[in-house]
Amino acid sequence: MTMDAAIAEPDLDEPPRAAAGSSPDRRVLAALLAVCAVPMVISALVHRYTRIPDGDEPHYLVINESLKRYGSIHVKRVYDNWEFKAFHPGPLDAHLAAAPHGTLPWHGIGGPLLWHVPYLLGGRLGVLLFMVAVSLLTVANAFWLVRGLGLERRYAFVTGLGIGLGSTALTYSAKAFVEPLAALAVLYGFRVLTKPALRMHDLVLVSAALGTLPWVHSRFLPLEVPLVLLLAWRLYRERAGRWRWAALLGPLAAITAGLFTYLWTVWHSLNPSINQAGDTSLLFGADPATNLVGVLLDQEHGVLFSYPIFLFVLPGLVLAVAGEHRRLHLQLLAVVGPYCLILLTSPGWWGGWAPPARLWAAVLPVFAFPIGYALQRAHHWTLTAWAVACVGVSVGLDTLCRFSPSNGFSADFGYLVPLRVLEGYTGWHFTGYLPAWQTRAAAPWPFLWWGLAVAAFAVLVLLAARRRAGPPPGPGRDGGREPAQAAVGAR
Repeated sequence: MTMDAAIAEPDLDEPPRAAAGSSPDRRVLAALLAVCAVPMVISALVHRYTRIPDGDEPHYLVINESLKRYGSIHVKRVYDNWEFKAFHPGPLDAHLAAAPHGTLPWHGIGGPLLWHVPYLLGGRLGVLLFMVAVSLLTVANAFWLVRGLGLERRYAFVTGLGIGLGSTALTYSAKAFVEPLAALAVLYGFRVLTKPALRMHDLVLVSAALGTLPWVHSRFLPLEVPLVLLLAWRLYRERAGRWRWAALLGPLAAITAGLFTYLWTVWHSLNPSINQAGDTSLLFGADPATNLVGVLLDQEHGVLFSYPIFLFVLPGLVLAVAGEHRRLHLQLLAVVGPYCLILLTSPGWWGGWAPPARLWAAVLPVFAFPIGYALQRAHHWTLTAWAVACVGVSVGLDTLCRFSPSNGFSADFGYLVPLRVLEGYTGWHFTGYLPAWQTRAAAPWPFLWWGLAVAAFAVLVLLAARRRAGPPPGPGRDGGREPAQAAVGAR
């Protein structure tokens, strides 16, 4: 996916529900990307020059080093010869596939293939800057998604800010993890699905992007399949011609054929998960309802304490469904539901040694519309200020991670790492009052009280939106066009 195509604004001749594609929109987007780029680039430089890669990061880079030195993905000799010292000077336990494939990588090769040219040009720094570009593309697509669905420009900006600096997009923009690649593909695919017209180049690009997902990780197959089926169903309903079908299915078929050729040639199997054969803890080993509580409220690995902007998702979903957006959110549920349900049945929902919400980073940005819709329907400066404050909290926590020995990574600590850093500086005690899945899961009261607080916040947003029921804000706020809020309500 090229940067120009992924950022490309909606056509001017599309229906005016988005009121998007104008010069003011492009200026707002440019400002949004500039605001997000500064902390992302700074974080990438800080990581490159003050921290060694951690978790799965160095093992993805080992694949690049093997390709660079030997033109091969048989990575064992890179581990054996310590040829990873350029980016990881200390010892590194090998991540190798199970026998009889013990020279091949445990991790998927899709991510390293996508960023291999940046690696050749700039080593680890090249990869980190590539990931910054991926995150900025995600921000741009979030902005165009919500504009295309009718949000006013100012709320689209705040929503884009929330996705860019208030979500996992910031956390993982300076790390060599593959989840941001999936986030971009899924968000772009959902944006294309919601467009009033399916353009040829959009179909080609989304087909190629979705086709790469199982190359990146077999875990992303449940994200690829629903989007492809929904797009195909839309083409069928629109009685699309053969060229549009070819645009959707051609790149996908070619990339998928390449994947199975690679699997059969190298791994002698057609199983996309063959590289992680033997991992028995991935699926169907836990209660999804219980795990959902941890995903939302665990301070260490959950979503809401590290990324409080997602507090707006629940009221946004309720308002959007009640406001005649049922079909849109059924599509959203169909896209992310299978992936989320599979993760919720896994004991490893928290993602192992990593920053917070690693596995959920692939789907969080696609919730941009409920966030923005809640803000626009409430239309109150205090809630908008609260959303900006939530972004500030996430930026602050990400900054504090730089001062922790683990760089914000954790596993079974039982506390949110940056808050522990803040406790060390202030002497105040925060983490003891927050739910902790790994160390205090048997104590339900923190989860209950904080769960009630989340519900109370949702009720406040809903009450604010109810008070604003009636005519939307007056015209002229988006360059004299029909109010975007009216377009939202018409869906």
